[in-house]
Amino acid sequence: MRLRITAVFILAAMSLPAANPATLGLVIRQGAAVPSGVRQHFEAETTLGVERSLKDGNLALAWRDEASFSSSESFDRLIVVAFQGDCSTAMPKSPSSSGPLGWTSTSDGRVLPFIGIDCDRVKTTLMVSDAWPHSMIPAGLLGRALSHVAVHEIYHVLSGRKHHDAEGLFKAEYSAADLLSPVALRASSVAEIAGLPHQP
Repeated sequence: MRLRITAVFILAAMSLPAANPATLGLVIRQGAAVPSGVRQHFEAETTLGVERSLKDGNLALAWRDEASFSSSESFDRLIVVAFQGDCSTAMPKSPSSSGPLGWTSTSDGRVLPFIGIDCDRVKTTLMVSDAWPHSMIPAGLLGRALSHVAVHEIYHVLSGRKHHDAEGLFKAEYSAADLLSPVALRASSVAEIAGLPHQP
């Protein structure tokens, strides 16, 4: 079974100054509790996924908590990340409601730097496909699955794109195999990442 990753989009991509590398600040918004082990793997896998998928984008990631984030810090780009649902390693006993695994906000047709990830729907995707039929999932695998959704949504924000590709990082639907893959999907066109330094 595949669940659609819908992009509900909000602010156009802002230009980046020519920096080497450009710095992307990722702020975790207070909301659904994410166990420390899951979050550690999520941040590591997301960082790796961005580096692999956008390797020509020359981008460095910096993680922050909303509660401790200082407005005096400076980043070339800033994206707020929010989780919803049950983000623990316990697998659901029954499927969650259908809907997107992740989303990006928009306003007046412009993509905003706010992304959301639904932990229940990600775990349901793994459960209904029998990719992970057990009652608990290792923190590393859950962190990886969540990270693939995050990288997809980060690309929405950085590129300003609202449409999807047939294959690769920017396809509209992710399977359980995509979510558990240790290899990040590649972006179809890194050149679309507005303002990011990239190789010609």
